[in-house]
Amino acid sequence: MSVQTRPGRPVRGLGRDFNRFWVGSMSSSVADGIMATVLPLMAAMFTNDPVLVAGLAFVRFLPWLIFGLFVGALVDRLDRGKVLIVANLVRAATLVALAVVVAAGNATILTLYAVMFVVMSCEAFYDIGGRALMPELVAKTSLDRANSRIVGGRVVVQDFGGAPIGGLLIVVAAALPLAVNAGAYLLGALILIGLPLSARRPRAAVRDARTPAVSILASVREGTTFLWNDRPLRYLALHGSLVAMGFMLQSSVLVLILRVHFGVPEALYGVFISSAAVGALLGALSVSRVVAFLGRFRTQVIAFTVMGVGCIGFIVSPNAYVAGFFWALIAVAMALSNTVTIGVAQLAIPAELRGRVLGSVQIFAMTFNAVGALIGGFLGRVDLRLPSLIGGVVVITATLLLLPALRTMARRADEAEDRDRQEAEDGE
Repeated sequence: MSVQTRPGRPVRGLGRDFNRFWVGSMSSSVADGIMATVLPLMAAMFTNDPVLVAGLAFVRFLPWLIFGLFVGALVDRLDRGKVLIVANLVRAATLVALAVVVAAGNATILTLYAVMFVVMSCEAFYDIGGRALMPELVAKTSLDRANSRIVGGRVVVQDFGGAPIGGLLIVVAAALPLAVNAGAYLLGALILIGLPLSARRPRAAVRDARTPAVSILASVREGTTFLWNDRPLRYLALHGSLVAMGFMLQSSVLVLILRVHFGVPEALYGVFISSAAVGALLGALSVSRVVAFLGRFRTQVIAFTVMGVGCIGFIVSPNAYVAGFFWALIAVAMALSNTVTIGVAQLAIPAELRGRVLGSVQIFAMTFNAVGALIGGFLGRVDLRLPSLIGGVVVITATLLLLPALRTMARRADEAEDRDRQEAEDGE
């Protein structure tokens, strides 16, 4: 039975190349889940200060603020497969080094900051490279389905696999989950070696081989200019950034919310986080059918609204079990909204500019994420309930204010999908 993204229109298969990319990405996501669980737990062991703990989340986004724009320009020039492989190898080496330092008893909160900076610098290349590569592996009519597998699978393996593994292993030995983490990144790199060269090489690189070279600064300017001149796309980026900031308000101090506010023990921290895997899986499995029934625009609006309400419901929950339900509900909404929004951006951006424009969009999001992390830390000092309450309000308000941009971009994505389908039919 075929899956549909719009009524009456079947989607083509995703193919072997996408499956290889997906498996490699999932291995890397397991590593991300372990790291995202272990480093905050280690930070909470070093200090109970919400600002210092939130500082780890701030450092997570710092690489984007420093050189994020150049990442997109480089991704549009380099072999994107090699970008992903090298990023994973560097992350693996960094985590091995941290494991040695931790085992020697020399780790500090500053050590965690330094490791987070290096790993997230690699993540910037991996994230933009992967998103730019994806449309070259599948047909445009299959992007929603492909993105749903990536987004849903990532959250499932991070929260249901990496998070509990990290939480349980750190109880045995602090260095143990770091070693497993490094191994997962290494495995992801090895799997991605087989990606086809025809998809890995960006069209801009092929073009530049026949024409005079363009400077990196000029390439960056071309991407940022495209984003700035495209008002609906710019507003879509602003909306995504505000939503990310709202969610980051609570995420930056989540380890303290669970330990102090809900009394979740360290060994069960990763297990609690894994409740999101159930929601993410449900969202990923249902996204194509939901979009077929509601359309891209309505799906985004409903999902973002549920996400905002979920943030509020999470923190006012009477116990950790009810909070876990809302955490899973947030994951459903995030899987749906992220899948659709990523697909809309990929469809709206020309292939030769995709890395640079997506890099610019990520700069928006990461800047707001960094600000949200710091604000969440200071709000947490006042009351640990405030980050979630205010975060939920920010998500809902941003969605209401930017509804026209969401509607316009969804319509453009539908039109691009229709053109691709027509071209495919004409070529048969």
